Amino acid sequence: MWRCDSQRDCEDGSDEAGCPPEKCQSSEFQCRSHGCLDLRLVCDRKEDCANGSDEGGRCSSSTCSHTQCSHACYQSPHGPVCACAQGFELGSSGHVCKDVDECQKPGSQPCSQTCVNTQGSYSYTCHPGYLLEPDGHTCKATGTEPILLVAVQFNLLLYGLRSLKEDILTTVDKNVTIVSIDYDLVGQKVFWADLSAESVEWMSMDAKKRGTVVKGVKSDCVAVDWIGRNLYWVDGTAGQISAIPLTAAWRGKSEHTIVLDGDVTQPRSLAVDPLSGLMYWSEIGGEPQIEQAGMDGSSRKVLISQGLGWPTSIALDWLSWKIFWSDDKFHCIGSANLDGTGVSMLQLTQIESPFLVAVFEDEVFWSEVKTRTVQHMKKMTDNA
Repeated sequence: MWRCDSQRDCEDGSDEAGCPPEKCQSSEFQCRSHGCLDLRLVCDRKEDCANGSDEGGRCSSSTCSHTQCSHACYQSPHGPVCACAQGFELGSSGHVCKDVDECQKPGSQPCSQTCVNTQGSYSYTCHPGYLLEPDGHTCKATGTEPILLVAVQFNLLLYGLRSLKEDILTTVDKNVTIVSIDYDLVGQKVFWADLSAESVEWMSMDAKKRGTVVKGVKSDCVAVDWIGRNLYWVDGTAGQISAIPLTAAWRGKSEHTIVLDGDVTQPRSLAVDPLSGLMYWSEIGGEPQIEQAGMDGSSRKVLISQGLGWPTSIALDWLSWKIFWSDDKFHCIGSANLDGTGVSMLQLTQIESPFLVAVFEDEVFWSEVKTRTVQHMKKMTDNA
């Protein structure tokens, strides 16, 4: 999966060694020394290829007068060859140029949100609530400063992504072990799973109110359904995915519903997509995999089953229709389309023991267990 994908995954680069030479574009000449040369430099009586393979042969006798090229024709040692303008490529006939769909081209991710293909080119657009930056491909959220919610031991922190300002939302009991947090925009409340107390807790964003959602559960991850007004969580010990109405917590009731408990070995993380009525979770018991089902547990299916080691956390990016996960075994951040296709791994020297992952704008954030830090990188590249 990772060999010869033009990304250096092994530290010594051995996964990219011995790979076949990169295929030249239709406007380039393939040197026998495996290099690519602009066709305009071929047959110009100057040896530009390392072995001089761009000269000689049929250079002096080849002519383009009878060649039916849709865009352009050049002389070459092999005879006349057709070439295409930028944004086009030669079809199977070798004469007709067809448009390149840059938005769907393998290995190409030109825009962080929406890419619109046009004849010979493409353009970028942003979703409502975002503006296109002067660089022409980065989308930034409008409105107030976005805040990253971080749990560090027994502290809940607010970190401004623009100002880089850090504030403490609250300090909970020092015996508390926070393993997962989520935020309800509608109710302006923060929820977290306390593994030590075996409970799920909540607090208002103004830190004036606080309570317990449910007790007696060993929750590994919580997720807020802001549309259906439910709170979901996974219990890896019991092998269950459960949910409870958010209103139950305000009424002091703790009755919850088990959404899934059949053939769920050891669920580790959970993410919900209320807009589509779907939930996603990672399974680390037995064969590691990422699964998908309706938020009522129906239509269950395996989404990703290859290339996973220890998926500790998952996050959804609705703007790019992708799912991201952190992998503690392979020390990487993975991503795929929401239908399970297009699996990609970003392995960085900075990734040691990723725990929780989140996505916002063009960035993917993850927490490190060993260093107790939060790191980030561009979700379209491997630059941290």
